[in-house]
Amino acid sequence: MTVYPVAIRLIHWLTAILILAQIAFALVNAVAYEQYPSLAEAVVQAHISFGALILVLTLARIAARARQGAPALPGSMSRAARRAVQLVHAALYALLIALPFSGYAKLAFLDFAPVLFGVVSLPALPFNSDMANAARLFHQGAGTLLGTLLIAHIMAALLHQRLFGSAVIGRMGWPTRPPTAPQMPIPRTEKRQSGR
Repeated sequence: MTVYPVAIRLIHWLTAILILAQIAFALVNAVAYEQYPSLAEAVVQAHISFGALILVLTLARIAARARQGAPALPGSMSRAARRAVQLVHAALYALLIALPFSGYAKLAFLDFAPVLFGVVSLPALPFNSDMANAARLFHQGAGTLLGTLLIAHIMAALLHQRLFGSAVIGRMGWPTRPPTAPQMPIPRTEKRQSGR
């Protein structure tokens, strides 16, 4: 196995897109919170909904990886580098699971009941400003840590590919057809001989 199974690759890139959307939602909410409260509430609902979807995808990815396995890391990687990759992956999975719960908690403890995709209503929790504040601080810290790990993860993959020529990035990519060799033009002398 040189690349991840198709299901894991699909989940990977869909999760990446959803994370980018989550960052955009958070930025919009920070700007619109006071001036456009209705827009901010809609953005929060979308943020919670996408967070729940990321949670489901992450659990599905963990299950798929446990069942189907993963391609081996390049042999050029040291034991320390392999261990670092494993730890980063484990931390990313843990954060992608914890963030939706903390995001829900920081709202639910303020008597706000999110509605996932306008269909599934989540219950509000008994009002507790201290718990809401604790969940908010955890959510912010975990979000910052997630962003840092993602940047480090991407940079490490690019550097390893660039410096050592290892096909690390290709493990999550899509196979492409090898380029066809260009046809050499026939010299004029050969054309004349072939025309006789």
